[in-house]
Amino acid sequence: MGTPRKKGAKKPRHTIEVVEATPYFDMEQFMMLSQSKRLEAKELELADRMFARWKDHLHIRRIQAAGETFLLVWLDKFVEDEVNATWESSPSQSFILNSLAQAILMAAVREQLPHVATEGCAPVPRPSRALREALEETGVRWEEHATLSRQYAMLTPMDSGSGCGGCFLKSECPKMTLGEMFQGEIPGATPDES
Repeated sequence: MGTPRKKGAKKPRHTIEVVEATPYFDMEQFMMLSQSKRLEAKELELADRMFARWKDHLHIRRIQAAGETFLLVWLDKFVEDEVNATWESSPSQSFILNSLAQAILMAAVREQLPHVATEGCAPVPRPSRALREALEETGVRWEEHATLSRQYAMLTPMDSGSGCGGCFLKSECPKMTLGEMFQGEIPGATPDES
């Protein structure tokens, strides 16, 4: 039995749990993100080498805040710095590295939330005060216009039922705009969610 709370003690507004994961190199996701139908051997070698280097800089947290559960996945600033430093010397190499960092995030999210792969989207949650406080505690802050303070970071609800209708960015999402045009043919989008 847990320790009884003192009378008048405030219940924590959020909880944060470290999630262990085994990131993998998802070639299909990587090729889609890098907009490649075919990769050269040197590009594959670079991606393989950097994946081995970066996978230990991946962090995953399960956050409970305001009665909801969220998944937060991010790569350390070290990865951002490496990708950004490469833009000056080799934009094409930097594009490959940027795609790899995004593929690592997506693989981690899909490992924890398989429905993201089938639904084709990881909705952005509405930022409650409790969620913002939890993010601040992880060192990944919620910033203006639904961005996070890490270049390579994703935050999504763990409940598969939220879908496009619950996404904070639904009014700006091309998927939702297409969904309106095609009357709900896009998975998760329905005509009444406009």
